[in-house]
Amino acid sequence: MRRAAGVTLIELVVTILLLGILAALSAVYIAPAISAYFASQRRAQMADVTDTALRRMTSEVRLALPNSARVDGTNRFLEILLTRNGGRYRSANDDNPATTEDPLDFTGDTVFDTLGPLPAGPFQQVLPGHFVVIHNLGIAGAQAYDTAAADPNIRAIQAIGAGAFADESRITLAASTRFPLESPGRRFFVVEGPVTYACVGSQLVRWSGYPIQAAQPTVWPGVGVQAVLADDVSACRLDFVALPLVSRGLVAVHLTVTREAENVTLYYEAHVNNVP
Repeated sequence: MRRAAGVTLIELVVTILLLGILAALSAVYIAPAISAYFASQRRAQMADVTDTALRRMTSEVRLALPNSARVDGTNRFLEILLTRNGGRYRSANDDNPATTEDPLDFTGDTVFDTLGPLPAGPFQQVLPGHFVVIHNLGIAGAQAYDTAAADPNIRAIQAIGAGAFADESRITLAASTRFPLESPGRRFFVVEGPVTYACVGSQLVRWSGYPIQAAQPTVWPGVGVQAVLADDVSACRLDFVALPLVSRGLVAVHLTVTREAENVTLYYEAHVNNVP
């Protein structure tokens, strides 16, 4: 007698049971591997975000004006004055009295020549609105943050032109300035403006484009640019230690990012040149 084509109920039940067993085995052996893969991808992404943020931060910290790095009492705000350029100023005319050089007069001056041209690259170009700083010691009487001092060591640039010679530049300041201290090396720095790195809530942010002010800001100034460098920040500490014997400073950054109960912690250090 021929059997009718098809699937019996018993065969269907056995197939379902076998599929259930295979699914259970897959859940036991394959699911952890898949979970581990996604966890590894998540940790790599967290580490990449954190590393990128700290690398950008420390690369700018190395460009800080000497003696301008400062942190607040909570170690959550780090401010620097970001240098754009620098050079040496002319301190005297040549022997020939008929020459047209314009040295910097420390009794009060508005225009002076540089020794050598100012670079014109996109990241070093000196522009009106930037600031000239001379011999910043970070103390009263030589503090670049104190723009309202009677004799400040910082002044905004009004114009940049050609100097007396082909290899020199001429800087015109926004107002006549009596710089309080002459640099032993006849050095000046050009500052773009202040930059703050702030641990705010669960973010590491960067503030720029706001005015220089004597008091360190610990809230968003409300002007300029605020950019988020890292999200999901669960721990953040910014430290600065001055090393006066070697005229350097050390900025240390501790940053922990947390996602789905997993943490990635990175620690970076950056040396700051404090030779004014």
